[in-house]
Amino acid sequence: MPERKKETLLLTGFTPFGGDSFNPSGALAERFHGMDPGGGAMVRGLPLPVSGPAAWAMLQRAIRATRPRWILALGVSGRECLSVETTAWNEADFSIPDNAGLQPRAARILARGPASLRSEVDSDALTAAAGSSGIPAEISADPGRYVCNWTYYRLLHLTRRAGHSARGRTLFLHIPPVSEMRRSPGDKRLLFPLAQVAAAVERVLRHLAHPGPAA
Repeated sequence: MPERKKETLLLTGFTPFGGDSFNPSGALAERFHGMDPGGGAMVRGLPLPVSGPAAWAMLQRAIRATRPRWILALGVSGRECLSVETTAWNEADFSIPDNAGLQPRAARILARGPASLRSEVDSDALTAAAGSSGIPAEISADPGRYVCNWTYYRLLHLTRRAGHSARGRTLFLHIPPVSEMRRSPGDKRLLFPLAQVAAAVERVLRHLAHPGPAA
């Protein structure tokens, strides 16, 4: 009997921005590309440009090509924890220009879109899975108003459509800054090693693809 084709778990991150030469979210998307997390899935990693329109254009092409069953988008925040983002907001208010030089302020992402959209993924279970790695994890309803939120809002708006391959299985996870990133003078935040953050993300990937007590 021929082996059943694995379904795609699309994992995205971002390229460096804001003057830093390293973005752990994009590095993890590359690191886990080709991973088998169980549950009949295969991870496809995709680093995205830090520009709302360009990131969305690339992501749409990948979604059309792979018809993913799950989508996990990663971004890096300044928080000293992993944040499972439940909500995306129809607001773009970039504190700095993106890598294409765009800086919308107090703007809507979709003119006729709802004010907010919520993920249908079990955020409590995913937070527990991420936190079991030893890194603090929290549920958050504030993904900022930068490119992370832009991408998440467009993703949830797309995948909420009836019959979409990733309907109900789309989530955004903010990871903390890591020790491999540049630290600004006076920055006293706790920085985690990339390997430890990777272990937490791996647990999330396995839980998404094969939820259960062992995740």
